[in-house]
Amino acid sequence: MLSERGGRQICAELLVTAHKGVDLHAATARRVMQGRLLGGEKLADLRRCEFHAFGDAAGGGPRLAELLATGRYFNPNKHRYGHFTLAEPVAWTDGDGQAFPAGWPGGADAAARASAREALGELLGGPAPAGRTAIDVAAWARGQDGPVVSGTLWRLVITGAGEPALETARLLAVARGGREGLLVNPHMECWLLATGA
Repeated sequence: MLSERGGRQICAELLVTAHKGVDLHAATARRVMQGRLLGGEKLADLRRCEFHAFGDAAGGGPRLAELLATGRYFNPNKHRYGHFTLAEPVAWTDGDGQAFPAGWPGGADAAARASAREALGELLGGPAPAGRTAIDVAAWARGQDGPVVSGTLWRLVITGAGEPALETARLLAVARGGREGLLVNPHMECWLLATGA
């Protein structure tokens, strides 16, 4: 089991996998969002990875080699992967749209190492072009009890910058009504959302 602090599971490592070829799931979601959702005209691109949080600061839980060997989390014929050690262990038992924790590998904060930021950015399709902003959204099912917590990491590339881009991403990502949100069901999933590097 993962270590727990105050009833919250704590993980210290991430395995992030991305499709080697065309990701039809992301391509279909992008098309639906652009054509049917409020703010869809500002969505320039949508990219997707799967993430698996595991291990704890004390070294407990499964190891990377075990996850790679099972075939459940990574298929070398279909995926590329990145392995990241988090700057600080992260609790994965809750999340309601707050920013990623300090040191998240895709973040712009000083605790996120540049090499990890670049590696995760490449898995998510590279940096956003000029005039656009990358917004990262992580979503995972509530109630996962480990030893691995699995979810989806999305990168929305939004036309514009700053708070308006972040609000557009939130409108597109989080399901609130018939024309709002496609990527996160807030009743069944936890999620984090923040401007990417």
